[in-house]
Amino acid sequence: MLLRSNGASTGRSSPIDASRNPPPTLQHMKQPDLTKIAEHYSGILKELGADLNSEGMRETPLRAAKALVEMTEGSRLDADDLTKMFKAECRTAICHDMVIVEGIREVGLCEHHLLPIIMSITIAYIPDKKILGLSKLARISGHFARRLQNQERTAHLIATFIEQIVEPLGVAVLIDGKHMCAMARGVRDTHSTMKMNVMHGVFQKDPNLRNELLMRLRLGGGAPC
Repeated sequence: MLLRSNGASTGRSSPIDASRNPPPTLQHMKQPDLTKIAEHYSGILKELGADLNSEGMRETPLRAAKALVEMTEGSRLDADDLTKMFKAECRTAICHDMVIVEGIREVGLCEHHLLPIIMSITIAYIPDKKILGLSKLARISGHFARRLQNQERTAHLIATFIEQIVEPLGVAVLIDGKHMCAMARGVRDTHSTMKMNVMHGVFQKDPNLRNELLMRLRLGGGAPC
């Protein structure tokens, strides 16, 4: 079963926008002080020669502080609450066919340069006894993407969390990332995409299943459940 943003098993549609599925209320760790962050931004911008009295820049330090806090919110969620919440969302599996969700769009921050990584995330798993809904997989991706990160670690975090929650026979996470730290500075490579694949369980052990997954992703369709 291959799902896209409309939840259908076949056909194409626009990618999932995980921001349209806001996560339920969770216990957060201590929240950053926006005033302090804005003060630091003011100092940086002044050092760069910006006129913070101009109409366009007057509110920029606070706006930038709010954006930074929002883009790293995933790192401040309580891990135990997160685990309990998603375990409660699991449902009984009625089949053991491969479930694939493509096109989950997320943006994280590169921990080296604090510049965005624009990601397209694919999650596949083979249920044993439990399944999770489409929106839950998008939310899980958001929780681990919205933080200071690197793409490799994000893929492993998502795969490990799904493995703990759903206890599937196998799980795979594939991430295509466009890195602004390479596009906007340094080599200024505007064309390259970094691909990261993580395979756990039967996807790692069984080359036939792994090849089936990759083939179904290339074809853009899957067998119905």
